[in-house]
Amino acid sequence: MNLNFFPIRFDFNEYQINTEPYSDERIKELRQMYNTTHSFFRNEDKIFISNNQEMDNITLGNTETINVYEDSKITSQLIKHVFFRDFKNRFPRYIPTDFYPFRFFSGKDDLLSNILPQDLKGKIAFRKLIEVQLRKIEYNNSPLFGYIINIDRNWTFSKSCEELNNEGFSLNQVEVVHTETFPGLENIIAPNEEFIGVIKEIKENSAVVLTNNGEETYSLKELYIRKTRLNIGNYLNFKIGSTQSTKIFDEIKKKTPEIYNAENLYSEIVKIAHPLFFDKEQAHLFQNKDGFCFTVDSIPLSFENAIELKAPVFIFDYAGIQKGSIPDKGLADFGPYDSTTFDIKNPNILGVCHKTNRGAFSSFLANLKDGLPNSRYFKKGLLGKYELHGATINIQEIQNSSKSDYLNGITQFIKNSSEKPHLAIIEIPANFKRYNEKDNPYYEIKAKLLSMEIPVQFVTSENIKGNNEYILNAIALQIYAKLGGTPWVLPTRPSVDREIVVGIGHSWLRSNQYKGAEQNRIVGITTFLSSDGQYILGDKIKDVKYEDYFAELLKNLDESIDLISTEQGWKERDTVRLLFHIFKPIKNIEFDVISQLVKKKSNFKIQFAFITISKSHPFLLFDTSQLGVSDYYNNVKGKFIPNRSQNIVLDNETCIVQMIGANELKTSRHGMSSPIQIKIRRPQNTLQNQELDALLYYDLGYIVQQIYAFTYLSWRGFLPSDEPATMLYSNLISKLLGKMKNVTNWNADNLNYGLKRKKWFL
Repeated sequence: MNLNFFPIRFDFNEYQINTEPYSDERIKELRQMYNTTHSFFRNEDKIFISNNQEMDNITLGNTETINVYEDSKITSQLIKHVFFRDFKNRFPRYIPTDFYPFRFFSGKDDLLSNILPQDLKGKIAFRKLIEVQLRKIEYNNSPLFGYIINIDRNWTFSKSCEELNNEGFSLNQVEVVHTETFPGLENIIAPNEEFIGVIKEIKENSAVVLTNNGEETYSLKELYIRKTRLNIGNYLNFKIGSTQSTKIFDEIKKKTPEIYNAENLYSEIVKIAHPLFFDKEQAHLFQNKDGFCFTVDSIPLSFENAIELKAPVFIFDYAGIQKGSIPDKGLADFGPYDSTTFDIKNPNILGVCHKTNRGAFSSFLANLKDGLPNSRYFKKGLLGKYELHGATINIQEIQNSSKSDYLNGITQFIKNSSEKPHLAIIEIPANFKRYNEKDNPYYEIKAKLLSMEIPVQFVTSENIKGNNEYILNAIALQIYAKLGGTPWVLPTRPSVDREIVVGIGHSWLRSNQYKGAEQNRIVGITTFLSSDGQYILGDKIKDVKYEDYFAELLKNLDESIDLISTEQGWKERDTVRLLFHIFKPIKNIEFDVISQLVKKKSNFKIQFAFITISKSHPFLLFDTSQLGVSDYYNNVKGKFIPNRSQNIVLDNETCIVQMIGANELKTSRHGMSSPIQIKIRRPQNTLQNQELDALLYYDLGYIVQQIYAFTYLSWRGFLPSDEPATMLYSNLISKLLGKMKNVTNWNADNLNYGLKRKKWFL
């Protein structure tokens, strides 16, 4: 396999660089006086100085000797500055948009160049954006710097709001960005852009903009429309008409599969690397005038598969005897894992449908309940496959698909019913998806039912009328999980240690995306799973101010661990392994919380690992020997994409794993799939706390295999996910809570009671 990583080569282990004591005033003074000849950057309490030109009459600071890899932070900053200066000298016509990650637009490859009118060419474009990032990894047990190259496509729109206003284009309620060029950086780096708000009105050559600081006035010359498909589409409709505008967007859509095809992407990355890192056939020497220099390979680094990850066997009974390698077949053969103890054997279900769809809806429910006798995957139906004794389904008709009709219908049924339903199945039109969050009946209906601790299963009218074994099979699986059932679990290796896997998620509550939007409130989510993948419980941490999040998260984890330890009969001095999965740390708050938690639980011998699982990283894996597989239409898909489970270890704490391989891609139109990054983090304060450091768990192979196995526990369907259940559940909960926050009278704290052990969020 190849990584989009191009190694940096040094001919030395140490180098010399001049430094001065740091102060804000001094670094500002140095940049004002010597910016054309020198680069300056800060590391801790020192200013580091890179001489970029032969200036014998200028001597700045005192010389220090630095080790390339032992002082890697200093080296990486110096590499970035040398690379930036070199790029500006060699490619003066390219103006970078960002210093780090280093980004610039290609001068070619505008998808619109042949279809736009002459007067718009160069003004509007959909161009290749090249990103170059520096990273340090471990290769053959040695540290290695290298550059990562990525490619994306972005809109460029160079017409200011002044030009648009003069053309007669209406700017009323248009989202705008404010551009600002910093003094001394003209033609060095692109102007800074900030999304500030929407235009309220135009006054001569100025615009009144509604921002998070109230109404503010800007010159139209400094404002540009926000480069979204909607805004650019509206302008193109105005300028060239909707027919021609549609053709332009259709052309982009048509070329998208080719752009993001893994084989083409790999070829483009390699082509970009050669002029960046080579002078014709010789490696280019990046250097400053102090003797610091390096070259960069033009061939990406190659790896062997690092950890042999295995798809799990699934268990369908408490004794661990009934096993299978295919979840769906295991359910059909053995029934669900918790069949003997599941306590809702005769669920009471509320069905809500439009009166004109009563016939189709009742037929759908019958098929869901009893199955399709001639089908391959759903012969037994919900009752037979999940070993339920029966189901009482009451249908409530509504006159219209309005929010009030749904809410009144549900209220009326609950009022007249002697028993609260265990679940609601709601028919909704597909166009609900196009509503904005504030006006979407979907979230109002969901919030109302969840506030009464009733899980809900939505089904579109189209799926009700066109239901088949695949649709019914997935819905039945979700329903059983929402009722609190456990369809299957994973095997665990024998151990005297107890183990809990905790997913930690969070969601910022902010009013909008404009600059200055307040982010002072935060909601946390925790999900707890046993090592075999059983969903133990989930908690929502109440909405709090940012400064109170630490205490609330600690309280939540403390109470949950107490509850679990009591229920599972943990004994004094039991060894307990806590594996915390988190998408992204918030300024190390979670590190500190977990450290405090470990100290509080001194009655147990706690080991813990803090693991981030992320799709937001620059690494891509390519397998040039992968010739692809045929999709449903006999088109080749997945060429150059590694198989699912292929992985590389970047260092002893970090692994990159391909979760969507050639076989998992739905069609040949799907492009490159990114791997996930699994990283064991070291809490910030363990460097000064040897006692806590000794409790850290660092078995990367075990952790990666477990996370891989947890991707088979989504229960939204029978196929594996591209992220483990811990993160999937936390992200689903976070997303739903964010969508429902504007619902009147919605109180998310209700989720911490009757629903905390049910997968209501699937």
